Amino acid sequence: MNIRGLGGRIKRKYISDLFKKQQVGFICLEETKCEHISKERCYQIWGSNEIECIEVGVVNNGGGIITMWKKDCFELKRYRSGNNFSIIEGIWKVGKPIEITIANVYCGGTLREKTIIWDEISEISKSHPIKLWCVAEDFNSIRSVGKRRCQNYNVNYSSEIRSFNKFIEDSSLVDISLVGRKFTWYKPNGTVKNIIDRILVSLEWLEKWSGSKLYVEGRSISDHCSLILKEININWGPKPFRCLDVWQKDARFKELVRNKWANYDIRGNGLYVLKEKLKRLKFDIRNLNKFVFGDVNKQRVELEKRVQELDGKDDEGELSVVDREERRQLLADLGQVRVKQEAILQQKARLSWISQGDLNTKFYHSSIKWRRMQNGINGLKVGDQWCEDPAEVKARVKEFFEGRFSGGGELTG
Repeated sequence: MNIRGLGGRIKRKYISDLFKKQQVGFICLEETKCEHISKERCYQIWGSNEIECIEVGVVNNGGGIITMWKKDCFELKRYRSGNNFSIIEGIWKVGKPIEITIANVYCGGTLREKTIIWDEISEISKSHPIKLWCVAEDFNSIRSVGKRRCQNYNVNYSSEIRSFNKFIEDSSLVDISLVGRKFTWYKPNGTVKNIIDRILVSLEWLEKWSGSKLYVEGRSISDHCSLILKEININWGPKPFRCLDVWQKDARFKELVRNKWANYDIRGNGLYVLKEKLKRLKFDIRNLNKFVFGDVNKQRVELEKRVQELDGKDDEGELSVVDREERRQLLADLGQVRVKQEAILQQKARLSWISQGDLNTKFYHSSIKWRRMQNGINGLKVGDQWCEDPAEVKARVKEFFEGRFSGGGELTG
């Protein structure tokens, strides 16, 4: 959250009301423009004394950050501070306790000054033992020209865009997309709006909290919007069925589809027959995948384990002819399983460089989750209200397409 200075009863009330409304456990405030803020002042801001806080004062009359958290949500282990950033390490105690790192950063000034901060944080994250990272920051930088709306489009942001994106890539961080609004900062006169406030997380963070979503609150006293990171897992009903390309390379798959489709005895109009056949075919293909193709990840582990056993036996003495033939066949099977595994991950993750042999299972599974998060419908804006209720969202989508296909007027949702 970016608040220019913390003076004034209205600002303190706005922040306190926001904390109560969202039931947050960890807060990052940027650009406070304060030399020092006492613990008692932090208690007033939050509206509770059951908190702890760390402050980094202003640098060259600018910036200033405060990091605060509830004692029953987070336990501090250690921290380090730099020019306009603090890195907090500790135990997140909500649910099963787990070690996390939160970086609270304010990047003002020139590109050179920003780059110094980015490089320092990137180097720390690379060698840090805790891999669950969250970087909450007023970056004052955009990732692409399309993320900025202004009257003057002739300004060249290419160098800063490249440096900013390089920092995100080098730090192996993921930019969580916004929910509810398109921009996070608005110039008071309305001539400029862009996304300069972000929350970046590591792939390991997404592994732990795959339902992470970044909500943008409406602005009130600041030209910045408040960002709320939440983990939301909503049951949207049955998941869609997706056909894997690797199945089509197996003759058993094509034979099953051909035979099952011809033998389904379904009567009714054409669309009903098509729907029911696809429904039954989905069930049969799932059984084929489960009982015939099997779990390729599990197969790979079992094959590698047996190969290691034979290698260990070989180290102790000569393998028999039967053992050598078994190992040869196991290695051939292992190669086929790896090809299938890479093909499945490539299709799910939509990442081209996996075809070059750079198989990092953990990375690609995280990328798959991230792609699904990006492509998912988090909710709809119904009138002036953001709606995430699955029944309401489905009803609005159905209404929209009914209007489209019936030739009616355009519906909004």
